[in-house]
Amino acid sequence: MFLVDSSVWIEFVRPSGSPVAKKRVRHLMEAGAAATCGIVTVEVLRGAKRREDFRALAEAFGALPQLSIDDGVIARASAWGFELDRRGTRLPTTDLIIASAAFGRATLLHADADFETIAAAFGLGHERLPIE
Repeated sequence: MFLVDSSVWIEFVRPSGSPVAKKRVRHLMEAGAAATCGIVTVEVLRGAKRREDFRALAEAFGALPQLSIDDGVIARASAWGFELDRRGTRLPTTDLIIASAAFGRATLLHADADFETIAAAFGLGHERLPIE
């Protein structure tokens, strides 16, 4: 299972988006291995240009497996944020929650350097796409 981050979904849905992202996500979807979580869904849907696009994306995301953001995910993201802040590395709260949602349940597919930092510090399973 792969939790696909918004950095990759946005490239996938944009007509001029990265061919690498389009190919990788298409492959994961065909294999039934692509998942999302609430925060990723919000990040993608809020960027829709038109109501029709919003509705189509909402329907598509609703059909994907959803990784829950439960108390354990929040506790882990909080602890990671605390540790990273003490090391002088401040990352967006949303990225901490997304990474925590994936931790131990899915490989995080992304195109965001912040996740590299989280992976190095806490052993997050991830795959970074080279977005052109």
